[in-house]
Amino acid sequence: MLAEVLVAAVVLLVTTVLTSTLPARAEAEAASGETAAAPVAGLPGAATFQVPFDTGAPGGTGWVQVTLDPARVGENGVQAVVFGADDGLVAVPEVRMTFTLESEGVGPIDASLTDRGGYWATSDLTLPLAGEWTLRLTVRTSDVDQVTESRRVRISR
Repeated sequence: MLAEVLVAAVVLLVTTVLTSTLPARAEAEAASGETAAAPVAGLPGAATFQVPFDTGAPGGTGWVQVTLDPARVGENGVQAVVFGADDGLVAVPEVRMTFTLESEGVGPIDASLTDRGGYWATSDLTLPLAGEWTLRLTVRTSDVDQVTESRRVRISR
């Protein structure tokens, strides 16, 4: 029984050491001062872009920074942060987002964004096909003022 305890302790020690060290490739990059510029395994990274809006009402101008991660077929996370004309964060009553792939007759797919206290987000938007999707973003800045803007978004395989 003592031998089994010693073997378990050695396995635990080796596992701890291995999980706290960098892989050889990352260690070589760190030693040479290089950083990896390409996404892992050639997969696309997150797509981040800005969508300006203007409701035509006082205080109704600004832009929304949208992040779509990983911007490829399947499950994606979406975050939308609303900024005012002065580039400061703005709390708005509602942000809605839909995705449509007109070429295939798919959509609109509602992103079902929820207010996360300073930004709007979802982690379970599923986009079933690759292509040029149309994102429609609706920002409601008051009880009666809202505007919808569109933007093309590339979804990869």
